Amino acid sequence: MITVSEAKQALFSKVRTLDPIIHPLAESAGRVVAEDIKSPIDMPGFLQSSMDGYAVSSFATDQLLQLQDELPAGSNRSLTLQEGKAIKVFTGGPVPSGATWVVQKEWVEEKAEGIIIRQTKQEIGLNIRMPGSSVKKDAVVLTKGTCLHAYQIAMLASLGITGLSVFPAPKIALIITGNELVKPGDVLEYGQVYESNSMGLTAALKQLGVNQCRLQWVKDDLADTKAAIDQALQWADLILLTGGISVGDYDFVAAAAQQAGVDTIFHGVKQKPGKPLFAGQLNQTLIMGLPGNPSSVLHCFQQYVKPVIQLMMGMQISPAQQARMAQGYEKNTPFDFFVKGFLQNGEVTILEAQASYQVGAFSVANCWVELPAAEFRFSKGQQVTVYLF
Repeated sequence: MITVSEAKQALFSKVRTLDPIIHPLAESAGRVVAEDIKSPIDMPGFLQSSMDGYAVSSFATDQLLQLQDELPAGSNRSLTLQEGKAIKVFTGGPVPSGATWVVQKEWVEEKAEGIIIRQTKQEIGLNIRMPGSSVKKDAVVLTKGTCLHAYQIAMLASLGITGLSVFPAPKIALIITGNELVKPGDVLEYGQVYESNSMGLTAALKQLGVNQCRLQWVKDDLADTKAAIDQALQWADLILLTGGISVGDYDFVAAAAQQAGVDTIFHGVKQKPGKPLFAGQLNQTLIMGLPGNPSSVLHCFQQYVKPVIQLMMGMQISPAQQARMAQGYEKNTPFDFFVKGFLQNGEVTILEAQASYQVGAFSVANCWVELPAAEFRFSKGQQVTVYLF
């Protein structure tokens, strides 16, 4: 077996960022930009008013300025302001050429035949947005590697951009193994358990933006498991299997992967839960065998699968955090021990029921707490590493 850090280094070194695709802007939240994005236009593209008011060229107050015309927002008329007159303008709408400033509506007295400026504050260009004052044409607005959020998508839409080059989410095949498993909703017979890993992993994948996931259930059978792997290798960028990776009489995942031509990266990690974790590769496809117990599956997803997917999508791996122990704790394993915890205000509480088959703690847990292999006693207030769900 290898250590957690050795396993991560070996696995992550095999990951390749997926080839970029052109993706609709509206569906690109959470995607990583694959190239620098330049603005195709000046924003705004014309002299634009930032106020409802009047475009004027005069700084004179208490004098009647005749109303020449008006330019509503969205108007494509090009007007030239005449000396001694005013043109009514609107927020976001065009400003006529020849205007010195826009006096806002609240600063004037409106008459039937024109306006009288009452406000004394005046300056050239006041309330006028110059072309390109927000974004200039050909300026780089997003650099390669940026993970898009909603505000950036709104910005790109304001520049008329509808699609862009991003790194896609991987296509994932999820293979659930186990003779004892029953789908939720079916009758549970003696000796059977409800299968939950498919729902948990599918939900976790969706949170990462993975929408292409093919799900298959197989019995604990070498031929069936190999057939499922062979089929998945034709399509998937990443294959995940749950169960069947230990050394029992009905654990066939590692042998099936080997028969399918998969090169083993590692099999077994000095960690708890998830000691029998398997990773392999065939050509560009990665394959990972996760344990069957839900806690082990979710821990291995957090520590290994999630970072692999983030790297495939051109993302940075989510960083761990530091927190203070809320209570003392002792562990009895010489491995790295990952326990369910509740993090609040920089302090983490290690919860009860830490066995890999126990799921009750997930009702309140919001993180994994890493307890290093070399330490066995942890004191209240001690700094530990935590990984948020």
